Amino acid sequence: MRELASCVAPISGEHLISESVIRVLMADGDFSISGLPWLEPGEERISAPRDLRANCLCTKHNSALHPLDDAARYFFKSLKSYLESDTGPRHALVSGHDLERWLLKTAKAAAVSKNLARGRERLSGAFARDTAILAMLDSPRDWPAGAGLYCVMNTGDLAVNHPRFQLQPLTNSQDEIEAMALNILGLQFVLLLEPLDLAKYPFLRGAKYRPGRIDISYPSSTNWISISWEDGNAHECLSIKFVQPAPQG
Repeated sequence: MRELASCVAPISGEHLISESVIRVLMADGDFSISGLPWLEPGEERISAPRDLRANCLCTKHNSALHPLDDAARYFFKSLKSYLESDTGPRHALVSGHDLERWLLKTAKAAAVSKNLARGRERLSGAFARDTAILAMLDSPRDWPAGAGLYCVMNTGDLAVNHPRFQLQPLTNSQDEIEAMALNILGLQFVLLLEPLDLAKYPFLRGAKYRPGRIDISYPSSTNWISISWEDGNAHECLSIKFVQPAPQG
């Protein structure tokens, strides 16, 4: 964010994934990582949250973006709890714009710290909309029409609940990042950073753009997370029906 010319020293360590989100995912167990360019193919390594840091934000901007970490923690904690147990009806409310911007911040931190790769080849970290990224982080109003979060799951798809967060960059012919494929606790999403072009991304045809609610139905109750958007559009519901407990191990 140095282009803003408003940084305040010192440069602080920014977690590649917010520490609060890591702690939600790990619960009482360990946190493991895989797919990073400095790991061997297929290698999975247990890591402490303090080890997943990069010096890529000044103290001022780290603090300014902290509310996005809080929103992500609340979303992950609520979704994880609702997917893992049926304790009666529960309801949470989260800003979809904050969640989108947290995902963008996370992707940007991974990119500038050279932790994104395609196969074993490190990506440069350049985004196709690099000149607009700061504005998009600052305000939901600066996201292009059609950009944002898409749920790519279809009715009848089976999701296996697991405490994981996975991010895979999608690049153009210049190896610039245009979108991210995401797995959030077993649910499949794409974060698109440019206007929707179905010729380029045909797999987004029929995808739910900015879902307005995630319903998780059990035999005796329903939990739901309302996702608020201020874009003037109608937003579909993403419905998940409990089938059986996830296999352990």
